[in-house]
Amino acid sequence: MLSSLARRQLRRSDLNTIWTCAKYSTAVNVKADTIALESSYTSALAEEWQAAKPFKSIPGPTKFQMVRGFMKGGDFHGMPFDTFIKLCRQRYGDIYLLPGMFGQSTNLITFNLEDYEKIFRTEGPYPVRPGNEVIFEYRLARKDGLYDEGNLGVAGNGTQWGKFRHAVNPVLMQPRNTVLYIDPTQKVNNDFIERIREIRHPTTLEVPEDFLREIKRLAFESVAVIALDKELGLVRNKNAVPEAQELFNNLQTFNASLYDLGIKPSIHRYIKTPTYKKFEKSMDTITDICRKHVEETLQRIEGRGADDGKSVLEKLVKIDRKIATIMAVDMLMFGVDPTSSIMSAVLLCIATNPEKQERLRKEILTAIGRNDAFSMENMKNLPYLRACIKESMRLYPLIFGNMRTTAMDLCLSGYQVPKGTHVFLTSNMLLKEERYFPQANEFMPERWLRTKDMDNLKITNPFVFLPFGFGPRSCVGKRIVELQLEITLANIVRNFKVEYNYPTENAFKNYFMNTCVIPLKFKFTDLK
Repeated sequence: MLSSLARRQLRRSDLNTIWTCAKYSTAVNVKADTIALESSYTSALAEEWQAAKPFKSIPGPTKFQMVRGFMKGGDFHGMPFDTFIKLCRQRYGDIYLLPGMFGQSTNLITFNLEDYEKIFRTEGPYPVRPGNEVIFEYRLARKDGLYDEGNLGVAGNGTQWGKFRHAVNPVLMQPRNTVLYIDPTQKVNNDFIERIREIRHPTTLEVPEDFLREIKRLAFESVAVIALDKELGLVRNKNAVPEAQELFNNLQTFNASLYDLGIKPSIHRYIKTPTYKKFEKSMDTITDICRKHVEETLQRIEGRGADDGKSVLEKLVKIDRKIATIMAVDMLMFGVDPTSSIMSAVLLCIATNPEKQERLRKEILTAIGRNDAFSMENMKNLPYLRACIKESMRLYPLIFGNMRTTAMDLCLSGYQVPKGTHVFLTSNMLLKEERYFPQANEFMPERWLRTKDMDNLKITNPFVFLPFGFGPRSCVGKRIVELQLEITLANIVRNFKVEYNYPTENAFKNYFMNTCVIPLKFKFTDLK
């Protein structure tokens, strides 16, 4: 995966330390090499840099073409993000520049997996992930003291980010803490099963076409019950906390505005545009409501007295009260829409592949049973369940890939790319290419199983499938999202036969994040 020059100067054993596959993860867990970069490797990179073409010769649209393109009547107007990226790839090739405007940074787009390895191997202990600048700016502008340069949550970078992740990782990333969110996730999912029975048509057994909203409510409640240690009642739509719907609605506004403010040309740094005002208002509402409920929960915890910490929030509070509040806000802002989008994809794949669904059902009923509670013990051996989720994320990836800022001067795809350049690593846009995934357009969970007869279907490059990111900056809520997906899918499949009897072409549109846009009129038939 390195260039021939760099490969000659590295031992084969060094390359083998770059990635490993976690036994129970729903994603290929590519771990960064923790050994300091060898001088032979950095020397090879320096030699490549000297021989590379200058940065300014990288192709791409001009600033005028970008501005005009996104205006009404332009080539890019109203275009989904992934379509825009693919169109530019057709015009300029596998590496190109998108010029920054109105205070935004220039972004380098690359489809070359060799580039990804170089960036990841040289990113250091505090990888810089661009894309959160508008959140960063908002948080520093708040006057209530919740945020400062030392407390910016996942929007931060550098040592501040490192300190934050060091504090929350033991709570959120340790497998032993999974027990903290199995029971609350299970309770919400049982409510979801009853909700399906309430809203489906009595004759056709189909749910209404706006079922995506129900999935989003499930994702919202599943995250909120962990982040706030409190049931909000939005899944069954009964006895809901008064602000629950308001919080839910503002999360939708927040996610919808990120593409307009972070990628498209925007003058919001100079003038508060209508889009920025909506974003700012939604951030105010989300933060204020979360802070209120966290404070209420903290008072309840303190009134109960000291114990070992029976929830994620309690454990975070023991570390730092402010970190606990910021993490609760971040979990809701960055956890709800991704979880609902992935679950929509999983259900579509299962509903349109009955043979795969039946195999999954047999695994669930054998390992867990029809009515038994989910536990850490009975969820250990569910390889096909996790394979189904992985394959769904491959066919319908959440976003285009990953973002990084180069930590040193690098030669990428034959060009000199200076330190500090923002790079979009578009790996998820390669997931349907046959050279990486044979039978790429087919739903084949078997490609993720450790069986020799499926070797011809397996992943051919460890850097092509990174749904939860890479290394130190991988998704901090990965284990929570994985568990939510696993329990939701398992609970649905052991209760219902799921069908979808409508076209699935162009099921998702991408405005920085993939969102399902077809009516999700699933048919849920009770199992006998």
